[in-house]
This record gives sequence, C-alpha cells and structure tokens, in this order.
Amino acid sequence: MYVTDQPEFLNATCKISTPLSPQELLKIIKRIEADQGRILENVPRNGPRPIDIDILLYNSEIIRQDNLTIPHIGILERQFVLDPLIDVARKTIHPETRTPIEALLADLKQKTSSSTQTTSTGGVRKTHLIRGLGCRTLDLSSRTHLMSIINCTPDSFSDGGASFAAEDAVRNSLEHVSVGADILDIGGMSTRPGATEVSVETEIGRTVPVIRELRERHHLDCHISIDTFRAATAEAAVGAGATIVNDVSGGEADEAMLATVARLDVPYVLMHMRGNPRTMSQLTSYQDGDVVAGVRRELAVKVQRALRAGIKRWNLIIDPGFGFAKDLAGNCQLLDALNSLQGVSSSEDQDCLQGFPILVGLSRKQFLAKLLTLPPPGSTTTATPPPPLPPPDQRLVPTIVASTIAIRNGAHLIRAHDTKIIKEVINTVDGIRSFNSS
Repeated sequence: MYVTDQPEFLNATCKISTPLSPQELLKIIKRIEADQGRILENVPRNGPRPIDIDILLYNSEIIRQDNLTIPHIGILERQFVLDPLIDVARKTIHPETRTPIEALLADLKQKTSSSTQTTSTGGVRKTHLIRGLGCRTLDLSSRTHLMSIINCTPDSFSDGGASFAAEDAVRNSLEHVSVGADILDIGGMSTRPGATEVSVETEIGRTVPVIRELRERHHLDCHISIDTFRAATAEAAVGAGATIVNDVSGGEADEAMLATVARLDVPYVLMHMRGNPRTMSQLTSYQDGDVVAGVRRELAVKVQRALRAGIKRWNLIIDPGFGFAKDLAGNCQLLDALNSLQGVSSSEDQDCLQGFPILVGLSRKQFLAKLLTLPPPGSTTTATPPPPLPPPDQRLVPTIVASTIAIRNGAHLIRAHDTKIIKEVINTVDGIRSFNSS
C-alpha cells in the first residue's frame, strides 16, 4: 500500500557508469540520503521523505541480499518509476521478466486503467522545468509558454530595425514582458533566407548590452534566450544574464557550441535546419517526400550529438524548424503531424526524441502568407499573375491559426512577435483543453 495523502514530489532517473560494486554504491547512496536529512525511524513505509535514492538496475544482474534487491522490487508496480526510466532505458530488458521497460509501462497502464484498486500510479504527470539564477521557474508541462522575439537587427524578415538601438530593444522587451512573455528571445543576426552573416563582435555588440541592461538596471526576472548559432556569442550572453541558448543550427554551425552549452549548463533549444540561411531554400527534398520522418531522423542525430557532448537531457528543447529547409507542403505536413514527432518508431535512435519539450516558431512565416494566396480547394482557376504575398505585419490571422494547431498538436513553447495576441491565443486553447482533461 502507498501513502496517497502527501504533497507532490519529483521523481527522476539517471543512468551512470561506476567502478563501484552494488554494495559499495549502496553505502554511498545511504550516506547521501543521511546528509540530505533523511530519517529512517518513525517514517511510514512508502510514505513521504525528503530524499529517496534507489538502485533500479545494475546492468543485467539479479541480486537478492538482505539489504539490497536488484532489479528494484517496486519497478513493476510503480508508474512514477517507469515513466522517467523509459527516458534513459526504453529498450532495456528487465533481467527477470525479460521484457523491455517500455512494455512494462504499457502493461502497467493497461492494468491500472481497468482496475479500481489504489495503486502507485495515480496523479503521475511528467514535468519539465526551466530554471535560471534570479528567474522564475517555468514548468513546461503545466501550460503552453510564450517566447517573445526581440530582433536587435536592421534586416530581420519581419521587424528589422524595430529594436535595432539598444534603448529601443530594452523598451520593447519590457513591453513584451508586461503583456505575458515567459521568455525573451534576443537575437543580433538575421537568419531569414538569404541573410548575410555579421561578425561575432557585431552580434555580441547588438545583444549583450541589451541583456545586461535588462538584468542590472531593470532587475528583470523573466528568462532571456540568446538567439545565436555561435559559441562565443552564447558565452558572452550567458555571462551577461541570458539563461537559455536558442541555436537554429542545432550545433552544426559552430563546432564549439555543444561543448560550450554543456559547460554553461543552461537550457538549449536545438532546431532542425539544413545548410545555412543562404542555401536552405534549395534543401527542401526529403526521402519519400516524408518531411516528418526526415525531420525526426535528422533531429534525433542532433540530439544524440548534444547528449554525447555533455548537455543534460533536462536542458534540451527541440524545434522542428518551420520555414527552414521546408517548402510549403513540407511546413504544412509538419504542422499537421507535429504530435507524431515524438511518437514511437521502429528505430531506437529516433525514439530519443520522446520526452523533450517542443518549441515552434511560426510567427509571420512566409509559408503562412502563401496559404492566403492559394485558390480555394477544388478550384480549377489559377490567378495570373499570382497575387503578391501579404507583408509580415499582415500575417497575424494565419499566425493565430497555425499557433492554435501547434498547441493542440503538442507544442510546449510558441515563439512569436505579437506577444499580447498570441498570449490570448495560448490562454484560450489551454483553457479549452483544461476542461477536456479535467
């Protein structure tokens, strides 16, 4: 039996390498628990405690000793153990049941859904926290969050020049926060198709003074993301007070980026893109025309590289990269099937995307403007010449619709220019969804 009348608690798993034997490892674990204030006397079994560390598995060993049982005896009946365990050991075979961990979780969920007995599965929910020194903690599993765009550039596709001067960027940032921004995404170089790169010094000079002003003068407790694919810019921005790195290249544009982010130990948005801003428009073909499978496959490779570089799993956020190396059809297919990006596949490598929060950037994108100029479905006539595309500041309605679809299809973070309106969209969609899940 489990004590159900207790506060919420966090449960997590980690996979480690150690030269210690199981018994040696157990001694160290008990020492850690004692140092953290765990008291064994007069505490109900399976009840609340400040910390509890268990050895769930030790390779494929089966151990039955007075003070140690491996595999842990509670694995088979505890969803709060199996849920995080599949993040690090999805295909691992349980040494006694000879069943993969993911199958054990599926079986447990099936059993408890048809059972009326009290079990250890009630109230389990996955959580993903974004923390930063001096910033409020964001729980991405509790609601949809909003990342507001602050372009400190003269040539961004949508609002180039609007926040080019540092004082304008600071004022604009504070306005975004006042109407609901959870994260400010500050960038100093345009990544629109065909954009020209600027020097690292220029990029740092555009962004770091803004970040420092927001932190030191205005004492902003909102998270700040630095939108860059350069390690030097990321390091300078984090040093000034940025708490997140948003990299459109997913670590491919600068070979030092992944190691730098791992050392900085901050959340990292890893986006899917092919080529660079000058070449990506010619790289929109995917195997068998399946853009979702292609993005998933290529993102999985980037995620594995990031993990091998030492970036912690809980610091990774994935972005499918709308408008980057995708044509109109590809963008629409990806948006419509966004919730399958993390689905179980036949490839163990691609399963590594499961559990990561998804950020989407759809705001004012060109493919949304193209949708407004298409003839109605079933029409046999085509406008000659084709109508001009609406300019970026006239793409709000399709941005609202696309953002709504993205939220319904599993997006955790929406990146947008129009903070006040998109915040209302998020609140509306989340509100409707809360009644369906209650």
